[in-house]
Amino acid sequence: MRILKRIFMACLFVSIACVEVLAQSTMTGIVKDQSGAVLPGVSVEASSPALIEKSRSTITDESGAYKIIDLRPGNYALTFSLPGFKTIKRDVELPSNFTATINAEMGVGAVEETITVAAESPVVDTQTNFKAQVLPREVLDSVPTAHTIQSVGQLVVGVQMDVPDVGGSRAMQQTYFTVHGAGTAQTSVLMDGMIINGLQSDGAVQSYMNDAGAEQMVYQTGGGTADSPTGGMKLNVSPKEGGNDLHGSVFAGFEDNSLQSDNLSSSLKSRGVRAVDKIGTYRDIDVTLGGPIKKDKLWFFGSSRFFTVNKPVTDAFWIPQGSTYADCRNGVVACKQAVNEQQINSVLLRLTWQVSPRNKLSAYLDRLFKSRDHDVIAGDDPKTAGFRWNSPIYETSTIKWTSTVSNRLLIEGGYSSNIERYNNYYEPGVRKPYGSPEWYAGALHMDTILGTRSNAKTVEYGSYPDRHNAQAAVSYVRSGHNLKFGFQNSWGPYNQTAWANADLYQNYLNGPATVTLLATPARWKDRLNAGLAIYGQDAWTLGRITITYGLRWEYLSEQVSGQPAQSGRFARIPAFGDIHMPIWRTFSPRTAVVYDLFGNGKTAVRFGFNRFEAAATTTNASIYNPELGCVYLITPGCEINFANVPKNFGTVSLSNPDPNLKRPHALAYNLGVSHELLPGIAVTAEWFHGVAKNILERNNTLRPGAMTGPASVSNPSYRPVTVFSPIDGSAITMYDPILPAVQQAVAYVDTNDPNLKNVYNGFEFNFNAKLPRGGRIFGGSSTDRSVANICSAATTNPNFLVYCDQSRYGIPWRTQFKLVGTYPLPWWGLQLSGSLQALPGYVLYNDNLQPLFQGSGSGTNLNNSLNLPNSAGTVFTVTPTTVYTACPGNSAAAGCTVGARVIPGMNQASLNVPLIPTGTELTPRLNQVDFSVGKRFNFERIRFEPRIDLFNALNSSDYFAVRTMVYSTVAGTSYKQPSSILLGRLIRLGAVVNW
Repeated sequence: MRILKRIFMACLFVSIACVEVLAQSTMTGIVKDQSGAVLPGVSVEASSPALIEKSRSTITDESGAYKIIDLRPGNYALTFSLPGFKTIKRDVELPSNFTATINAEMGVGAVEETITVAAESPVVDTQTNFKAQVLPREVLDSVPTAHTIQSVGQLVVGVQMDVPDVGGSRAMQQTYFTVHGAGTAQTSVLMDGMIINGLQSDGAVQSYMNDAGAEQMVYQTGGGTADSPTGGMKLNVSPKEGGNDLHGSVFAGFEDNSLQSDNLSSSLKSRGVRAVDKIGTYRDIDVTLGGPIKKDKLWFFGSSRFFTVNKPVTDAFWIPQGSTYADCRNGVVACKQAVNEQQINSVLLRLTWQVSPRNKLSAYLDRLFKSRDHDVIAGDDPKTAGFRWNSPIYETSTIKWTSTVSNRLLIEGGYSSNIERYNNYYEPGVRKPYGSPEWYAGALHMDTILGTRSNAKTVEYGSYPDRHNAQAAVSYVRSGHNLKFGFQNSWGPYNQTAWANADLYQNYLNGPATVTLLATPARWKDRLNAGLAIYGQDAWTLGRITITYGLRWEYLSEQVSGQPAQSGRFARIPAFGDIHMPIWRTFSPRTAVVYDLFGNGKTAVRFGFNRFEAAATTTNASIYNPELGCVYLITPGCEINFANVPKNFGTVSLSNPDPNLKRPHALAYNLGVSHELLPGIAVTAEWFHGVAKNILERNNTLRPGAMTGPASVSNPSYRPVTVFSPIDGSAITMYDPILPAVQQAVAYVDTNDPNLKNVYNGFEFNFNAKLPRGGRIFGGSSTDRSVANICSAATTNPNFLVYCDQSRYGIPWRTQFKLVGTYPLPWWGLQLSGSLQALPGYVLYNDNLQPLFQGSGSGTNLNNSLNLPNSAGTVFTVTPTTVYTACPGNSAAAGCTVGARVIPGMNQASLNVPLIPTGTELTPRLNQVDFSVGKRFNFERIRFEPRIDLFNALNSSDYFAVRTMVYSTVAGTSYKQPSSILLGRLIRLGAVVNW
């Protein structure tokens, strides 16, 4: 560790921190004379108002090649000059994260003679293996979205959101990106190249960013170099910096229920839905101001946002006194719909200082304040089972130094952080004094069949993650090589608290079923000691081919921070010191080959092979924290039978990592071709392939067993039982543990299982087009699927055998199509924009069960608990008192008897029997069409644009989640009942003022 600290300090001395290559763009090319001979010594200058230093320059080398790196996106004037030759000038529009190849041919003449070349800017990158969608400011301003990184990102081909947004309906809560099978934690978010991911959930949780501060956003969904920390989507925000002229903007948007259509369709009503998601009140005001503090020396940019979204929730009601939830749902009484009341206010400031002609310093701070009342979902009682969110701090910050030492050498550095504080509180009056009779009676009541929660929420929870990030990078360009070396290091604590009435939940299946014991109250502290990466890479251009090769070494150290003794109703956790997790050291190669097929910069063929480690911050440590709310299901009914509880429950951690545990990773391949179809129009076709490696598996070492085949198990800890499906009567072999040896014998060890598999394949086609009059259109399609095999997880729990191999059960290919465009019409100053999203159905799973088929390289543990089989789709929950109410199909002849116990003499509290293979149950496809029409009025330097945004123009009532996947035929069941539905057709009235 001492050596690592020395390396870190040495790199820090060179440059304060790292900036990713993703933050920058490049101009490159070859200069020749009219005979075709290369010209060394040509002065090449790129000038733009986007640069505070006004221009960057270089000299062509002996091969006539030049390369100007670290260019901000914007419009440039590129000038070539050499004594004895005519000067050439060309205008270039340079997007983010793009290498523009611009060659020049110089004729003999006086240097004072200038030739201006009119040509379209390049649209095909012939040197880098990136698949990225660049969204400039005019697109962000015009296309109807909620002005968040998620609502914008859902428009990008290949991106899948866990929850879609309609008109800002989801803007107040985290929604997560997945791309090409990578888990949500594999997403990187960068501000001007600086990492600003949070610490929570291995970096999946982000801050709430206001896109008004962005000049461009780049969503990279494929490829990667050695400086890329993760293998999922990479979002880089190029921030506004101010400029030499004072300028600003105001955006205001307004929505309410009078501007919305009702999309409670007859189909939804037939599925038991009484009320759908709506907008109650929506207010969004964004203000920006930027300009010079001192021209050409110090710029500022600031923005603020005041954002409110109050949203009625599907089938959540304020229940009148003396009535029940069923009365509201069935229309017996009139019930007011429960409303999520949400507000975010934020302020952002950025300063840019040109310290000297070759040195620039920039600093950024974004601070927001968030509150949320009555956080409920379908079936929750808002009086007792809602949460109140209090978030006094959501803060991201960066400081970055850029030093252009010469026209070949660039040093960059900075520090970034993501600091978050939020608390989830019970509704007023729900929290009871610890140990009082009201506290014992105040436990959560959760009915999985009816899909209801009442009496309390889960736990009051406090989350306090701090992520600090320091990195360094040095780039050097010479003779066809673009070298880069650097490091990245993240660290910080993650403190959490939990408190619950009664220290338990009461679980119902249309009647008392089980009790969940909690090790609360609890305070636990985890820490990321070092998430260090040291990397080197080179992009070597040889004629028309560019070979990128690099290597990334990562060092990961997590720990559980020591705590004093704590105790609750069930937990007696002794004091303990720091617990260090196994240290992971890994090497990840990053390679790519890009070929300019015809040598004219219009067609590029690219191939990439990369290894990406699973994103990790503190989740690994939290898994093994003795304080972390131990949860265990016990005994039927509501009695607490300690004979069924593990002997070490509430005293020590129930799991430990194998000392030789290896870090999960993914191998990612891509093969594609991009072509400039017409000037300004590029099309791309690409194949993506991913293979997960070192997937984690949890085994109970006190339950020995040996799997003998894909359909049979010989395990002395279990007895086979036959369960008949209540859907079709098919016989399903499950396994019941033998008491008490199995129930009380708990010693989990997490290991890597080489036999666990997860393979991703995806095919994408997309296009980007620049239209006349400044219009833009982009879109395309993506078809993909992931297939997993977890049969080897049955070694110590044979219930994982059922449907364990997805390759045998027809996992469907899922296809999406997206189209986005904006165009200034030739009449009356009208601006037309819109988007189409035709999305595949969402995979259905039960929120109360952990889905075990994870995305490629997600690294999530497989929890081989007693009651959780390898399915989170439709399940039949069986308890010792469950009886057959019907015997469909031929099950009666096979032994099914109406009124008989499903598992006679059952030894465990409950067992979830999978009835349908996971991944084969999907919601219907989702279709969303949004439009916007605005009219621009120009008054000298002021531009005023009133606009009308129309969201879900087709008034679709498509849904993307259900209340439960626990099968039941009882009256009032919520099995497969839609719980999250696209908002009905919605109008937003708004206006934008720019000056």
